[in-house]
This record gives sequence, C-alpha cells and structure tokens, in this order.
Amino acid sequence: MTLARALRLLIPLLLVTAAVVVYAEGPLYVGGPPSVSGGVVAGTPYPGQPFHWNPQNFPLTYWTDLGTLGTQSKAQADQLVATAFDTWHSVPTASISFLKQGDLSQDVTGGASGNDLAVQNAVYACGTPLPDVNLDGGIAQPRTIIYDTNGSITDDLLGVGSSGSTLGFADAICFSGDGTPGGNYFNRGYAVLNGIFTSTAQERTDLQAVMTHEFGHLIGLDHSQINLDCLLSTCSTAELAGLPTMFPILVDGTAALSPSPDDQAGVSVLYPATTFATSTGQITGHVFFSDGVTPAEGYNVIARQVGNSQTIAVSNVSGYLFTSDAGNPFVQVLGTTPSPFGSHDPSLIGFYSLPGLPPGAYTVEVEALNGSGTYAFVFDSGVGPIGSYLGFQFPLPSLLPTPPPCAQEYLVSGSTATCNSAGATPISVSGGQVVSTDTDIILIGAPPGSDAWED
Repeated sequence: MTLARALRLLIPLLLVTAAVVVYAEGPLYVGGPPSVSGGVVAGTPYPGQPFHWNPQNFPLTYWTDLGTLGTQSKAQADQLVATAFDTWHSVPTASISFLKQGDLSQDVTGGASGNDLAVQNAVYACGTPLPDVNLDGGIAQPRTIIYDTNGSITDDLLGVGSSGSTLGFADAICFSGDGTPGGNYFNRGYAVLNGIFTSTAQERTDLQAVMTHEFGHLIGLDHSQINLDCLLSTCSTAELAGLPTMFPILVDGTAALSPSPDDQAGVSVLYPATTFATSTGQITGHVFFSDGVTPAEGYNVIARQVGNSQTIAVSNVSGYLFTSDAGNPFVQVLGTTPSPFGSHDPSLIGFYSLPGLPPGAYTVEVEALNGSGTYAFVFDSGVGPIGSYLGFQFPLPSLLPTPPPCAQEYLVSGSTATCNSAGATPISVSGGQVVSTDTDIILIGAPPGSDAWED
C-alpha cells in the first residue's frame, strides 16, 4: 500500500505533513516498463507517459462521507468539496469535469471501534470492484471523499498525533494501461479531509485551499517549485500570484485557491481542452553537467515570461519522466523491488518540458530544489523523483562548500553559455509552437558526472 499525498501548511503553530513519493507538477505517476509492473499496474502501461483519469468517463464521479467536517455540517462540507473540484474544472485550457454521484453508505469513523481502516483497505483492493460488502460493508467507492470530523481517522491512517499537523491527504491509485501513449489510467482515488481546524474564517479558507491542492493530486498533479522566496524570505504580490497551488507548503491559503499558470499548465497537459495546443507554446530541452554530454537529473527548470516573470512562470524537474530508482544511473538501490513507474529510456535522463506557455518571450533558468532547512522539499513535500525517493536533493555548484568558477543558479538560456541571467537570450514562444533548439542547459563549472555530486 502506498502512502497518500498531503500538503504542509506554513502558519503559526500548525504544520501539515505526510509521506509521499512524487514527480514534478504534471504527472503524479509515469508509466514504466511492463516487465516490472507486476500486480501494481494492470495491462500494459506505456513507458514515459503519465497516468490520468480516462476522459471517456467524465464527468469524474465521487462520493462524500455522511458525517460532519469539524464545525462544518455535511452540506457545508459537500459545498467546499464541490468548490475545490470546480476550481480545476474552471481552468480555461483544461477539459475535466466532476459530479457528486452520491453519499457513502455509512459515516466513516476512526478510533478503536471505527471503520476507517476497513474502508482504506477496500479502496486499495484494486482487484475487487467497489462497493463490496465483504471488504468494508460496501462503504468504499471508486472516488471516496472522507470527512474526519475530529482527527481520529488521520491519526489511525497516518499515525497517532498526525491530526494535529495534517489537514488532508489524497491519492490516485489502481493503475492500468492499454499499451497506447494516452492509455495509462487511474481507476480509483480517495481523500481524507481533517476538520479539527475549521473554527475561524482563515482556517476554513486554508482548508478550502488544502482541498484544492489535494484534489490536484487526486487528478494526477504533483508538487512544483516556483517563487521559492515566498517560503524562504519575502514575497511580492507578483510572486504570490505565480506561487503554485501545488507548491509543497501552503504559504497563503487565499492565494492557493486560484491555480497559477504553472498549475494550469499541469492540469491542461493531462486533460487538454481543444484550444490548449494552439493557444500556448512549449519549450523542451535537457540539463547537462559541465561536459555538455552527461545529463543532469533532478534539477528544477523554470520558464519565466519577460516582463511578467514572477507571475507567468512554468516549471519542470529534469528527468521527470525517467525512473526514480533501479535503472537510474544517478541512484543506487539495494535490496528493493524496482519501481513500476518511470521510463527506462536513457534519452529522458535530464529531459525537461515546459508546456502551457502563453505567447511571448521567455528566459529559462535552472535551480536546485529546496533540500535543506525546516521546510525541505523531500519525502512528504518532495519535488522530483530522485530527491523524494532518497530524501535528499543534489545542490547546484553555487551551493557547494567551495563553488567552482562561474557557478550560478541562472545559467544557460539560448545557444551561448553565460554566468548570469542578464546574459541569457530570451526565447520567443508562439501559440502551437514547440521550441527545442538552443534550449539545453549546461551546469557551468560543475563536475562532469553524478559521482562527484553524490560524493
């Protein structure tokens, strides 16, 4: 059983955490080699392609708990859920819809006499159609939304004491593949929403933001890192507008209610509206170490629009389609079963893709993922397959104890290597265009391969 994805919350005396294994915003899970899929993925997954819900089944139905959500009545909780789903439905370049199909047959409860563990086990019993009276009395449904009114369910499923720091968690599971590029599908999903912080208007706003974030995971989106200053130092209004809803830390609940350009690009890649391909452009390339040959895996790449760089920004982690463990030359995994997720195609090592770009001129920058300090983006808050799998991130040369010459966070954009962002050549992007020439990024002054970085 995998552990669900949760959002950490940065507000006084409240920290939201849980355990995750993640990729960049865009695909939460990526198809891997059929030979290692075993019983985790049914059918034939298409390697290197994201898992998503089958659009032929839209509107995507869901069922909500019979109980209350803290101070919120069932009707109020149902409305919060509907609003959160509608946030993703309203993205103009995406085509995804939702429908509340009904209520669960019983109230899901925690504690010694609760039924929450049985419901969770039923959800993860992918080979048994739901509802099934033999598993949990027929409570669980293909998309189950659980209201944890007093925190007891969160404590049961994530560990005693978790309810004091976790507002919600969610997952999309039960994978299948039909062997076609677009045929990697989720078949089940669930979310648990903790209602113990619902007394004040701000707490309810934060819970609404958490729902939106968690339902982003439920539909196949993962964490992303843009405008890290909003977490580490000061944050301007423009930076806050560009801060993703899928940022690993909830910095501002009000801002997180509205998907940023990065969020909109992520959901539109999985569920594109007919206008997405023609109205937006894309930049693709690879990140390399200083030899210009060895691909660099696990670095955050951001395209920023010239003139509105803090708000219109889209990110991706290099190598996001590649396997996170066995088969990845950057990772040594001993005594574990290879992950069924992520392609083993070596051409995808260090590859990045920045879709959903409104027409304009862009600079492309590369930065290390936030891998240290109180709010490190690892494990539960992970961004990128390597850092989340092992619990650390590779630093940029500029962050090493003795940085090599010409080591900057902003490195190469265009055909000429430069040591600062001021010398980068903007890349012009038009609607319907995929720019893949002079877009590779070289980490100037870095060691030529991964061994020196891992040391």
